[in-house]
Amino acid sequence: MFRDKISSTASCLPVPMTPFPLDEARRLARALARAVAMRRPRIHVLTNPVAQAVSANALVALGAEPSMSAHPRDILALARGADAVLVNLGMLEPAREAAIEALLAGGAALATPVVLDPVMADRVPFRRELAERFSPFPRLLVKGNAAEMAALRGAFPAGTVLVTTGGTDHVEGSAACEITGGHPLMARFSGSGCLAGAVIAAFASVEPEPARAAAAALTALRHAAAEAGAAAQGPGTFVPLLLDSLARFSEG
Repeated sequence: MFRDKISSTASCLPVPMTPFPLDEARRLARALARAVAMRRPRIHVLTNPVAQAVSANALVALGAEPSMSAHPRDILALARGADAVLVNLGMLEPAREAAIEALLAGGAALATPVVLDPVMADRVPFRRELAERFSPFPRLLVKGNAAEMAALRGAFPAGTVLVTTGGTDHVEGSAACEITGGHPLMARFSGSGCLAGAVIAAFASVEPEPARAAAAALTALRHAAAEAGAAAQGPGTFVPLLLDSLARFSEG
């Protein structure tokens, strides 16, 4: 069961409408994965407790170094010294909320890429308001599902990279991209969206053009999911195989 493999495909039309075909997407994804493995960037992750382990393990599999402290006295120093930052608004507990507030208070001049995952911003007004406060960050990428991204439409400055995930992933920014493929088992374990944000952050740490980084990251993740799904017996075997495939991706 659960063994239907879906091949990964991508198309991307950067402004002004220059083709970005599948072979280039895969080439870029492998090049950035190799850069992550070689440079070993540190990615600071503020994510929910359920997703911490799988996000950290995905980053380590790629060759990145995760740091995950949510202490408000840590956050500015760790964020400023990181190569990218991931902020996930799911399951907000007081310590992580305080860390996010500290980051918002002192991080608008942060030069590093920040990936924001506005979990349930469509359902919780507080989270939508919190997400919108990230709009001054100069290298912001916002990644969410269709409902979350619809709730935030128009909340961020022109040029902010917006990533809508689902059956097909959409990247908007300096490029308009669609990425398909992967495997149905990506939807059968907790933290898959958080893992995707971590992979995007890792790729953004080595690629200055954030839309290209996001498209390449999602191409790599869907390729790894298709490979893992071909051998998995179900969700329990899929996750470790996904980590193995991510680790191999930079070698191919």
